[in-house]
Amino acid sequence: MKTLHILRKINDPLALKVIADGLLNDSVALLLIQDGVLAKGNFPEETYVCEEDLTARSAESPYFLINYAGIARLVIECERIITW
Repeated sequence: MKTLHILRKINDPLALKVIADGLLNDSVALLLIQDGVLAKGNFPEETYVCEEDLTARSAESPYFLINYAGIARLVIECERIITW
């Protein structure tokens, strides 16, 4: 079962712990949106960052850029979605 975590904040200790724990057990993807695009951490290999939110913050990211259409496809592909 693929789980998509959507992280909206820069620092959410509980979310970061749950995401890191999931790396050992499940197929996990992470989507960084809003201020979450500025977050850094031990993230899954499949980590995406909302291109529009990143541009709005004049920032750069080492993660895969994804637009709104891509986000919609990602949500449909995942069986479980958790928003933080």
